[in-house]
Amino acid sequence: MKIDHLTPEDWAHHDPSGFQRFCRVLVARPGRMIYRYRGYGHWPRVPEEGGFLLAPGPHGAYMDPFIFGLGQPRTRLRFMAKADALGWPIAGRFVRWGGGFPVLRGGGRSASALAVARTVVESGDGLVLFMEGRMSLDHDGLATPRDGLAILALLTGAPVVPVAAYGAKRASAYGRRWWQHRPKVTAVWGEPISFAREEQPSGERVAEVRDAIWGEVTRCFEQARVIHHRPGGRPPIGASLEDALRVSEVER
Repeated sequence: MKIDHLTPEDWAHHDPSGFQRFCRVLVARPGRMIYRYRGYGHWPRVPEEGGFLLAPGPHGAYMDPFIFGLGQPRTRLRFMAKADALGWPIAGRFVRWGGGFPVLRGGGRSASALAVARTVVESGDGLVLFMEGRMSLDHDGLATPRDGLAILALLTGAPVVPVAAYGAKRASAYGRRWWQHRPKVTAVWGEPISFAREEQPSGERVAEVRDAIWGEVTRCFEQARVIHHRPGGRPPIGASLEDALRVSEVER
């Protein structure tokens, strides 16, 4: 699929809500079953209206945008994708229909993607942005965060929703063979946090905000891992985070 004719303005104003509603009706319930998804934590998980930034971690699978989309009700989510993926003949179309827009890495070429992302958030849509920048496949934990989401949080003043999941990576990340690993995803959603809007944030301020956001993502991830391996199994859907983390003496 050729995407060279599309301008940043085209990407910024692309509306994926119809396709996302279709996917939610058609595949959300089977997806929850296939991935055995259970989410815990703050409610409402994302703002009911207005632009926001979703800060998920870790990024370890191509299906991550779909997996994190399962846990929230908004139907206009956008996300960055490497430009090569959008050029794939079939999968690239689904990435675009689903709300993806391209980012070119290196040499300052990500500036146009950052401008698109800012327009998306300021127009009232949600943006999924993996702070690690690329997939981390060789272990089950988090990788190193980058500055992009922190810069957007300061440029837009939009609320940032930290969330983390455990269990979504490929089998080798958990020391298993593929035939020994059935997906089981446990997600923990944090409370939205906001930062004062700054048009030209300093490098020190960006680093400070990045570390603050990543600290919340890390906290969510550690809680998700504890719940995932909870003695006696995970609590049912609808359980509070406190109940999910609590282990009774019987379970011990």
